[in-house]
Amino acid sequence: MFRYSVKNRFGEMSPVTITEDKCFTYTWKVKNFSFWCQRNCDTITSPDFFVQTTGMTKWRLQVCLKEGYSDNSDDDFISFYLERMESSGELENVPVHFDLAFLAIDGSVLVTEGVFKKSFTENERWGTDLFLKREEVFERKDYLPDDVLTARCRMWNSFGGIERNVHCFARTRITTERRAFVWNIKLFSSFQTSKYYINSSSDGNCILTLKLLPVESEMDETFINLELNATDPNFKFLTLRLYLVDTSGNKVECLSEEFVFIDDDQFICPSICTLTFSKEKLVENRNLYLPNDVLKLYCECAFTNGSISQEIEKISYGCPPLMQEGSLGSDDFGFASLDSMRTLKANLESSYNENLLCDVEIKTKTSTFPAHKYVLSARSPVFKAMFTNDMKEKNTGCVYIEDLTDDTIRRMLQYMYTATVTVQDLQWESACRLYAAADKYEILSLKSKCSSFLKDNLSLDNDCQIWALSDMHQDQSLKSTVQDYMLNHRGFFNNESNLSLKTSFRRDGMYFETWH
Repeated sequence: MFRYSVKNRFGEMSPVTITEDKCFTYTWKVKNFSFWCQRNCDTITSPDFFVQTTGMTKWRLQVCLKEGYSDNSDDDFISFYLERMESSGELENVPVHFDLAFLAIDGSVLVTEGVFKKSFTENERWGTDLFLKREEVFERKDYLPDDVLTARCRMWNSFGGIERNVHCFARTRITTERRAFVWNIKLFSSFQTSKYYINSSSDGNCILTLKLLPVESEMDETFINLELNATDPNFKFLTLRLYLVDTSGNKVECLSEEFVFIDDDQFICPSICTLTFSKEKLVENRNLYLPNDVLKLYCECAFTNGSISQEIEKISYGCPPLMQEGSLGSDDFGFASLDSMRTLKANLESSYNENLLCDVEIKTKTSTFPAHKYVLSARSPVFKAMFTNDMKEKNTGCVYIEDLTDDTIRRMLQYMYTATVTVQDLQWESACRLYAAADKYEILSLKSKCSSFLKDNLSLDNDCQIWALSDMHQDQSLKSTVQDYMLNHRGFFNNESNLSLKTSFRRDGMYFETWH
């Protein structure tokens, strides 16, 4: 039996402030995350880990997918929990401060609920059901670089300081198989059916059958259907892409689909989809696609049966944070060289400061900032879309930005080249403007850093401004922090100038009757 304590917008548990700089950090990477995140109500669990500073207690993280959290919402949410396991530890209750977060490839925080204090008994977990919308994970590419989700938990003792930093790295891999093959359909103009069998790499048995067959339509066209049948009852998820191959070897995509297989007794029902080209269209272009009446298809597929592999990869003691984390986006948790990272940062910063080989200009009302398309594209999906799609910025080499100040543009570019923002030089207004710019251009790690600055500098003089900012940019994490702050300062709504916010707060599910 497990007990749950879940933070919600009504302030059941409020964030606390931590001044202790040393902590236990657990970084967990889930590889091929999208292959797991397809079936509802599934839970994936991290490798167990021990925290020596809490009496050698045993813990783990859990990520869950929940469909349609309420009757009034069709949104799917990803939930995130910390759980204390049964262990040989003698402590019945373990009080800790901790936070949970998803990280970007550079180690910056993309989403978190803040730091909380909780006393755990064995087999008890705490977290939030509404940690993040599932669609946001897949729409914002920062969450899944190379289909890897990076989750982090930091823990501080509630009853005494930690003498040195401890960082534990773990990995879970959703086991997948990837295949690429050429499928030749001979005598295509008269074919009735064609099958391709995909066999298991472990025992050679057939696990998936692909079947092509012509289907006549009411429009005097013969479409080509693809029927899939998985013979392995453990089959969970499949991605499939088919390409027509012409006589010059060029590929034209004719099918791109994802399939989620649902168990039905002892078999799995076949799935059917249709190629984008009709049989008549291919015959009409036989010189291009049907040499010797042979249709050539190039196929790529990846699939999983839901099995996973996981391990604790390394533990570091007393290392500086930069050396602990290394490159979170790499395939391995290699320890990054501090000197090489400084050199890389210095080289990029020098290219920017010296305007070396710049190929684009950002223009405001008063200034021009030379930059490099490849850097802007790598750091911002918005800039990438400008320079890779048929947009005027691609052809003119100029990006006109008239809604941001020169100071904001300068700070944003500095971060895009160096991954650093000088917090000491930030003022309240400049941080708000930089936050808005980061959101506009989808630089999520910069947005997260600005959000942290705003959270750390909340006061009764600016909380209304930040609540409005978080609402405008749909930042639930920042909004929750402001709401919790207001709830902890009960005199806030006694000020007549703030009464107008009551209606908005009630829309978010907050009540005030007990405040009077």
